[in-house]
Amino acid sequence: MEKKNQFKVGCNFDFNLIAKCAELNDKYGDRGIINEYYGSDRAHAKLSARPEFRLQDISEIDLAEFIKISKIENINFNYLMNSIIPGTKKEIEEMKPKLIDWVHKLEDIGVYRLTVANPIILPIIREASKTIKIELSTIMHIDAITQIKYYKDQYDIDKVCGNIIKNRSFKFLKNAADFCNNNDIMYEILANEFCGNGGSNYLAPCVYRDSCYICHGTNHTKEDAELLNGYPMNMCMASRDDMPPMNWLRTRFVRPEDIKEYNKIGIYNWKISGRTGSTEYITKVAKAYISENFDDNLLGLWKPLETIYSGESENSFKHQVNIPNKKLNGFINHWAKNLDFDCANEVCGTTCNYCEKFADKIK
Repeated sequence: MEKKNQFKVGCNFDFNLIAKCAELNDKYGDRGIINEYYGSDRAHAKLSARPEFRLQDISEIDLAEFIKISKIENINFNYLMNSIIPGTKKEIEEMKPKLIDWVHKLEDIGVYRLTVANPIILPIIREASKTIKIELSTIMHIDAITQIKYYKDQYDIDKVCGNIIKNRSFKFLKNAADFCNNNDIMYEILANEFCGNGGSNYLAPCVYRDSCYICHGTNHTKEDAELLNGYPMNMCMASRDDMPPMNWLRTRFVRPEDIKEYNKIGIYNWKISGRTGSTEYITKVAKAYISENFDDNLLGLWKPLETIYSGESENSFKHQVNIPNKKLNGFINHWAKNLDFDCANEVCGTTCNYCEKFADKIK
């Protein structure tokens, strides 16, 4: 039987999102399906990779109802315990009984899987439940296939959301997919992430990523997030104000049209970011990926950081750069057809100018 792509979509706990995703599954189910939501609630923000002010204030009753209705539409729920800094060892020891009780409650209301970013939480989850499924977060940045084996052997994880830096490392991805497919593990790629820092003629994978998630995990209010001149997100936004198209191409996104190249090496699981976005935005991006077609500005696949603070709708936000997505057909071949090429081994803009040359071609 031919495998289908499976999509994990960010959840804003709008009940209309369930109907919208069910419609997408009905329309595109022959190509792929949305089979998971992922999200977390404000009351347990300490466990989440998002600051408290950015999380939905949903009650346990409504959370249970959302999960119940989602399951009717054959969409499971993945609850995020993906904080990189869930507390000090002393704090975690003190909260351990409550955490075990919360795992029990989540399992009772139908949570299918938990996503974890800090391994300190893993033995506590397995003490609470031997059966609930566990995913390793992209934040854990798995960099070696043997790490996956270790987590499978020790904690019986069944899913890995890969490090976005590896999104174009096709040799690694193929070998990771082979291992996972042979060991009842799903290797998942975060598709629509455009993080990166750089200068006028180069871009590096985000150098603030772990520091950013530490800030997310310790900020409570918008005012907290704006301290130290908004470090690091204000720095990220400022660096992109005049970022040329070639630098956007150097980020590690996966276009909807390029999913088929990853299918060829055994990858069929995809994470679509944007859980703090509007239902209109989430479904627009989900449609692009499930249909493998997006005829618009490439940057429309990503929730703009600016909207987090301004409150502006993602759909009305005006990007300063327009990169027609359809003009990028064939762009991925540089990696997909040359498995040994790895951006990590290059000095971007010096030893490799591929993205710059491609950007010049599509002007």
